[in-house]
Amino acid sequence: MSEPLAFRVRMLDETTSTNDEVKRALEAGEPEGLAVRALQQTGGYGRQGRAWASPEGGLYMSLLLRPRVDAAVLPTLSLVTGLAVRRAAAVLLPVDAGETVLVKWPNDLVVPAVCRPPEPADAAAAQPAGGAAFRKLCGISLEAHAGGVCVGIGVNVVPPAASDDARVGGKNVPVYLSELGFQGGIDDVADAVLQAYAPLYRAWLSEGFAPLVEEYAAHASLTGRSVRMVNRSGEPVAQGVVASVDEFGRLVLCALDGVLVPVASGEVHLV
Repeated sequence: MSEPLAFRVRMLDETTSTNDEVKRALEAGEPEGLAVRALQQTGGYGRQGRAWASPEGGLYMSLLLRPRVDAAVLPTLSLVTGLAVRRAAAVLLPVDAGETVLVKWPNDLVVPAVCRPPEPADAAAAQPAGGAAFRKLCGISLEAHAGGVCVGIGVNVVPPAASDDARVGGKNVPVYLSELGFQGGIDDVADAVLQAYAPLYRAWLSEGFAPLVEEYAAHASLTGRSVRMVNRSGEPVAQGVVASVDEFGRLVLCALDGVLVPVASGEVHLV
């Protein structure tokens, strides 16, 4: 297997989105390994183009990659990215806190809600219909573009200043690394993510996602939970208890009749 990818970092004070910067670099033919960071974004977005508030205090980073893999394998790169960020968090946080960081299929990192009880001012936001089981630490996006791939990573590091008046993570209640015991800076988080990402990416290129299924399962937030899957239009796709994630990156549900149903895409709703 070839050596892990050496990332070259381009730092910006502000941009519309680091994804935009990487997609322009893809169009310009830049080789893989570019990592674009920004202190804040004015038009950040995550999966399916959802707006992502990006005040100072978070890690906003996009990676330019050119993986030569089958199209069917490419979606699992989102899960690999989640594992890389989780590995980084485990290094940066105290051991007990690091163990609470979980991967939430297909593109988030979360911690159980009990790990950060809501303040009174957050109580309404923290209790959507059915209660909030998790708080969001990281969001990931994956876009094929101009012959390559743009991987977007947004990690909540420290809460934004009150003057920013910006909530991070859209509809999800956020949690921040600093609330989990992290005492470093955003640069430390970026370095840890890239150091974890490089060997995982190379392993994935050569062997696919199958060798990583066990690690993913060990830190999966949805296993054993009853969920309803919907498509982008909100129409139901499948419902059942989450059994696993398979080697193709599909979420495998056990339906009411006991049949295992693999789901390749969709939005997860706890039921």
